[in-house]
Amino acid sequence: MAARRSRLLVTVAVLGCLLLPSGIALVASGVGDGSDGRTVLGILVGLAGLVCLRILYWARRIRSMTQAGLAFHVDDDDRGPTER
Repeated sequence: MAARRSRLLVTVAVLGCLLLPSGIALVASGVGDGSDGRTVLGILVGLAGLVCLRILYWARRIRSMTQAGLAFHVDDDDRGPTER
């Protein structure tokens, strides 16, 4: 399971790193040539790249926050049944 998740996160990271610059290049060339279709496509591709990078960011952040939360976790099962 962990290997599959790692491969998925690597794929998302690579897609984000490829899509975002490609979208910027498409927007720049579309604006320079006056091509509305290329500009819109560049915006959509760039947006997809940003979404990929945001997914990667939150996947890493949630893992870090979970580990930090578990470090501060107090085990409630140490108390007896009458103390609850």
